Amino acid sequence: MVAWFQNLTWMEIGLGVVLLAIAVAPRVWAFLVKRRRRKLGNHFVGDGRHQLREVPPDNTPQAVPMATYAEVKREYERRHQYWEKSTHQVGTRLHELDRLDYRQMDAVKVLAHATQEERGNLAAILGIGAGAAPTAIVEALRKAGSHGLMSAMRGGHVPYEEVVKDVAEELGAKGFDKTASAAELEKQAVGAAIDQMLAKASPEERKAMLEELAKNQPTTSATGLMTATGGLVLANLSGFGLYMAASSSLAAITSAVGLTLPFAVYTGLSSVLSVVTGPVGWAALALAAIFKFGGAEYKKTVPGVIAIASCRARLIASQEEEMDKLRKQQAVLEGDGHRLSVLASFLAGMERAGTEHSVPRSSVPW
Repeated sequence: MVAWFQNLTWMEIGLGVVLLAIAVAPRVWAFLVKRRRRKLGNHFVGDGRHQLREVPPDNTPQAVPMATYAEVKREYERRHQYWEKSTHQVGTRLHELDRLDYRQMDAVKVLAHATQEERGNLAAILGIGAGAAPTAIVEALRKAGSHGLMSAMRGGHVPYEEVVKDVAEELGAKGFDKTASAAELEKQAVGAAIDQMLAKASPEERKAMLEELAKNQPTTSATGLMTATGGLVLANLSGFGLYMAASSSLAAITSAVGLTLPFAVYTGLSSVLSVVTGPVGWAALALAAIFKFGGAEYKKTVPGVIAIASCRARLIASQEEEMDKLRKQQAVLEGDGHRLSVLASFLAGMERAGTEHSVPRSSVPW
């Protein structure tokens, strides 16, 4: 056999391979077609060599998701209960906040709403016990603002409003209504302190301060603030901008009198300043002359009044911010209430049709 194979020429071997391929090819093709059919199922036409048979569409009706009366009612009751609770909470809180008129409160009531830290700082300024009550704090401030002999003649210390007017004038406030409320007088004192600080600031520092204050103001006030000159800065201050001005003034004033407060105060303006003498150093220099010539008690009354002004400004700003958020929640709840009324009408229609019936889920005004 080997000898016979060795005697074949290359042409004879090639011819044999071709004849073998021709003989085997039909069997291989049939095998492949059967295998393909097993994979795809009976989707071929003819001998299966050209195209797949088009699969007929499935006309079997699909099940429509349905909702029962009981299901719709449960969902309505769940949403209505949550809506009622939320509406009551928002309305109650808005009413509570609306009754708190911090602008008309006297100093004692303002300090009753102050934080423990704010009262602690005032106690340190006035040199009284750290846990002093609001009444005791205001009494100490009135005492510091009263002349001993005049107090004896009056039979008591001057009113808090008199102390605030005196502080505002000492800080340089001019042309203000001396019969105004305590809150307005405090604002005048803060404005005078800010003017003192701005007067000693470089153009770059002034611009940085006003930009920082403007971030916390409404658009119209922010625009007016950036272009304000002289005492007009005060006219454009409100909300958190006024609080920032008051607290930063307090930091500068306590620095001027060399007093370290037990609790940190918010000094948003200080973060934008970069001066050799420190964040509030130049501001302290601007205010130091007041205490140099004004007497020992001004070291208590000036920072004391500014501290109460800062506290009042924070309370007003926080109140306004919270009320704004609550009003927005109230508007959303009103929209939810309208959608609930639509769902209630749909539910009533289902009840009239019979509680045993179901409706397509897509038709329910969820």
